[in-house]
Amino acid sequence: ETKQLAGDRVTWVTLAYGDHRQGPLECSNVIDVFQGKELFREIPEKSWVLVDYELQSIVIDGGFAGDADVSKVRSCAGPDACGTLSQALNSDPAELARRKPVEHPVTTRKADQDELAAQLEMGRGLVKAGRCRGCHNIEGFGPDHAPNLTWKRYKYEPGWLQTFLAQPYRMRPMLSDLMMLNFTSPNAVPSLSRAEIGVVAAYLPQVAWAKTPADRFRGEPWQSYDCFPCHTRLYQQQPLTFVPTSIGEQVRDLVAVHGTVQICFSCHAFGDLHPKEPKPRIASPYVFAPDLLLTMEKLEINYLINFVHDPTYLQPGAAMPRLDFNDQQFEDLRELVVRIKELMAAGEIVPVHTPYPMQKGRGGPVSALQ
Repeated sequence: ETKQLAGDRVTWVTLAYGDHRQGPLECSNVIDVFQGKELFREIPEKSWVLVDYELQSIVIDGGFAGDADVSKVRSCAGPDACGTLSQALNSDPAELARRKPVEHPVTTRKADQDELAAQLEMGRGLVKAGRCRGCHNIEGFGPDHAPNLTWKRYKYEPGWLQTFLAQPYRMRPMLSDLMMLNFTSPNAVPSLSRAEIGVVAAYLPQVAWAKTPADRFRGEPWQSYDCFPCHTRLYQQQPLTFVPTSIGEQVRDLVAVHGTVQICFSCHAFGDLHPKEPKPRIASPYVFAPDLLLTMEKLEINYLINFVHDPTYLQPGAAMPRLDFNDQQFEDLRELVVRIKELMAAGEIVPVHTPYPMQKGRGGPVSALQ
């Protein structure tokens, strides 16, 4: 176990696992701790510990690497002492009662590495054909004109990514020079089918965690098809007005009660309650800040809350600062997001999606779809 400190705060913890019975400890298997870091405050570095953790993401590449939330940690004299302590805790009624609320999958499916590799290669081929690296950094390679497509953990609501890729819409009210085009349009080059969009939607979350070295992509001349100049020229010729979602009095009352979210309004729009005007990219570092209402629709709730905890941990290079909310503020934010998602599911809030498919003959963007 190693850790980093910033004053009185534990900022990073890494657990390395090895079995001394199998020979010298090489510690090639690593878990990075996100939530629960403070539990390690009094535990010395490079000591043996017994931990309860929930694995959130995993990469297997010449050893195990993972990302986890830790709920309990105990120091012990060595691996044998940890084993003895584990056996004692496994028969302790109080400890078993503490663990009982934790849900575990009833069944698991063994990963088929050959099948996974084939899916990744197909996804890489479609991303290359679509010239996605003309704007995005993927697997550590590409520019930064658009959001970096590297992150940790399960991020999106089920089906959101595939739906968005099939018809991208504007999420960032202040971004005045660029947005993603519709690759399912018959006029797109290439034009991707719905099945191919599904492959890309499966590929991106898998490689976002893995962060494969970029050397294999050096033969892809993304610099020669840098999409930014052409896309911005098209967008400026036919600008797209952002249409905020009408949220109604019920949500306005919720925001008033759950005041924590109002801190976010300095950078983010929130439907028609707090709209934002487009800004030149150079003049503001916050032009990538999306509409919070659309973000609540887009992101799985635990990812959203954990992102606010530590943005650059989950999304390397994220522009959002760490806000250092207290526990009550995080709980307040979670309650609001849960309620907003419930209202969306019930149809009481209908997010407005503003796509820009650039269809031939239309002369400009389509109207907002609701």
